[in-house]
Amino acid sequence: MSDRDKDLAAIRREAEEKGWRVERGKKYYKMWCPCGKHWKTMKLTPSDPNYVRNLLGQLRRATCWDEEAK
Repeated sequence: MSDRDKDLAAIRREAEEKGWRVERGKKYYKMWCPCGKHWKTMKLTPSDPNYVRNLLGQLRRATCWDEEAK
């Protein structure tokens, strides 16, 4: 398992710990936040070397990723 795969698995685990619903699709994981307003897809096999960094930035910027679960 590559470092990127380990990082993506860690993001999925963190999402589940924060109460996000995570489902595996054919090419993507689909993640829905607990508030029901936000969702994000995560590629199974990303080719971008900066994918993990960009994904975390998008989660922090456009969703309630860093907010406490209510």
